[in-house]
Amino acid sequence: MRCAAIMTVNPPSVRDTDSIAEAATQLIAGRHLGLPVVDADGRYVGMFGTDDLLGLVVPRVAIAGGNVVPNLRFVGDNPGTLAERFREIAQQAVGTIADRTAIALAPDTPQIEAFRIFCRSRTSLPVVEPESRKLVGLVSYFDVMGAVTAGA
Repeated sequence: MRCAAIMTVNPPSVRDTDSIAEAATQLIAGRHLGLPVVDADGRYVGMFGTDDLLGLVVPRVAIAGGNVVPNLRFVGDNPGTLAERFREIAQQAVGTIADRTAIALAPDTPQIEAFRIFCRSRTSLPVVEPESRKLVGLVSYFDVMGAVTAGA
């Protein structure tokens, strides 16, 4: 079977010109881990997800090393510090920070390949038409697990 059989058609996405604030609102409202970023013609640009958002507000030095909690002492009990960092980047276009190296599938990619990718990375995978680079679907972790457990 191919990824086209399990993908969500016309998935939620954000435009590359949308602000980070708009993209964050959509991530949170839909409880998405990641959203495809597309240009004005619907061509796939990259992915923007919760990890990207957190990476923008939490300084890299704070997440270096194995134990994150002690590295966040500078925040104290005031989450306002992180909110201020978010306000500083909120109006930046999401296309400027979209992960352009994120793995994309083709509609005819075998489902087993999506399974393999999910064993390494648990984020949604965009399905992109190779010739046009148009976003045609999205395969989520739940789509894959549904395919695995169907009929069990």
